[in-house]
Amino acid sequence: MIEDTWTNRDLAVLRAVVDIYDRTGGPVDADDIQAAVGFDARTVQRALRALNTEPFFRDVTAIASGDIWAVGAPTGSALRVAGAWPSPEALLGGLVDALELAAGDQAREPEERSKFGTLAVGLRSFATQVAIGALGGAGGNLLTG
Repeated sequence: MIEDTWTNRDLAVLRAVVDIYDRTGGPVDADDIQAAVGFDARTVQRALRALNTEPFFRDVTAIASGDIWAVGAPTGSALRVAGAWPSPEALLGGLVDALELAAGDQAREPEERSKFGTLAVGLRSFATQVAIGALGGAGGNLLTG
């Protein structure tokens, strides 16, 4: 059976890179990643190689052995995946959750609650892809890679 490396390894390393880069603004050393996540050097190297296949980093510095010594700035995709930037799906989910909360708010008029509920149902079903497309564009491709 194939090991789930994303959940158990790669995502933690990606989040560490995003966090360290955000704090330092410079290349992120493998040793710093190792210290941040608590994995051994081999595990960090395996994760960095896997993450570099996307690629999630603008620059990668490898040494002769093939090990990745440092990575540069995370890409927009890396920031979204790590949770530092919202994805269009996450933005839509937050909007629908807020609409559903408003629909259940007994302090609101019944007609208003009904409209909020109808809008939430529409955004969760037939209008999902249209809304995700609109949020993904964000007026200037701010949320897309």
